[in-house]
Amino acid sequence: MRPSIVRLAVLLVILAVVTAIAVYGDRDKNAPGAFDYYLLVLGWSPAYCASEGRDRGDRQCDTSQARSFILHGLWPQNEQGWPKDCATGDRIWVPRAVIDAMLPVMPSKGLIIHEYRAHGTCSGLDPVQYFDVARELYDRVTIPARFADPAAWMTTSPDAIERDFVASNAWLKPEMMAVACRGQELLDIRFCFGRDLLPRRCGANEDQKRLCRRDTLTLRPPAQSGR
Repeated sequence: MRPSIVRLAVLLVILAVVTAIAVYGDRDKNAPGAFDYYLLVLGWSPAYCASEGRDRGDRQCDTSQARSFILHGLWPQNEQGWPKDCATGDRIWVPRAVIDAMLPVMPSKGLIIHEYRAHGTCSGLDPVQYFDVARELYDRVTIPARFADPAAWMTTSPDAIERDFVASNAWLKPEMMAVACRGQELLDIRFCFGRDLLPRRCGANEDQKRLCRRDTLTLRPPAQSGR
């Protein structure tokens, strides 16, 4: 049996246990493991690097390696609202080996640690398990060719982005994703997965009108966004 299949089987067993604890245990909104589904967030790196990332001198924005979509995070969600910064009772520490393994898709140590503190603590999983799930779901998403490494500014729309991703991913349906923007720039794309890691319809949090009301979006190319 391939190691990746064994790893996924182990993750599913762990997730089943965490689900049982959430269902039969404390359902407080910030109790670790007490949530309804996962939200996988792919951030458009050029937009971040043209604003906060540039000001912070973030490694993610080093123009020696142009980046388009990156894994921004994996967020436990409830049908309405979401938990955050859950108290686990343990010291929050992400092992260096986990950070190194995630840097190719989450190219910032600070981002990796922040995402576990803010969201991973609410998953009921330890850092190794949480980032294994995040990478497993990230690897399922095929980025449409035109977004892989655009060389020039692009004008598009949330509906067009949605259609491109649905066309590139046979498992994906429009109600399983949402597009977020900041002003007229693409911010990120969000995909919904059940606690069983199967794709599912998004909840009220991903209301497209709330996340992005624009009919037209601009996407800056990676080469014009970094340091």
